[in-house]
Amino acid sequence: MGELLHIGTASSLQLGMEAGAFAVSSIIIGTLGAVTLAAHQIALSLASFTFMVSMGLAQAGSIRVSNAYGREDWPLIRVIGKSTIFTALGYGIFCAIIFSVLRNVLPQFFNNDVEVVKLAGLLLLFAAVFQISDSTQAISAGLLRGIKDVKAPTIFITIAYWVIGIPVGYLFAFHFDLGAPGIWLGLITGLTFASGFLILRFRKMARKSNLIP
Repeated sequence: MGELLHIGTASSLQLGMEAGAFAVSSIIIGTLGAVTLAAHQIALSLASFTFMVSMGLAQAGSIRVSNAYGREDWPLIRVIGKSTIFTALGYGIFCAIIFSVLRNVLPQFFNNDVEVVKLAGLLLLFAAVFQISDSTQAISAGLLRGIKDVKAPTIFITIAYWVIGIPVGYLFAFHFDLGAPGIWLGLITGLTFASGFLILRFRKMARKSNLIP
């Protein structure tokens, strides 16, 4: 029970920190007006839709890694981790291309207001970059969960969203007058930090075994 609570509580905090950050970002953007909030919600809804695949890959990677971890098969853990992260990278790039190419088309499924569609199309360019970092960070966190490493990832994710992402986004949005794109820049910055550190963390943990050169 203690082990389950240790892993489960940290994992729930990771998801809570992420969901809370996006909720706060929407509240902040809401102060910029109805059109801006509508455009943001369209871009965020599309990004959330594609993120479901990343979540599925994260769960699959976590299960595969945990099976290998139970057998203490560290070489296999490294192979699974590398292949899953490359899959995440490929999927993120694919989504980025789709968002970039169809940035003026996709918003029209949600709204026919010209101003909303135009701004949503601009935000989808930021969401395109966002896809790569978001996919790789989610999957890296899943891989670490599979080897029972949850404390450090929770700290990384907290810092990424609440120390870097939201403050940097607020700075860009209001101090540099970038508006909604500034908030998205902050989220991209935070997610990129989380992605990089989580990947490095997994590589470090995987190399702890003497079986891995």
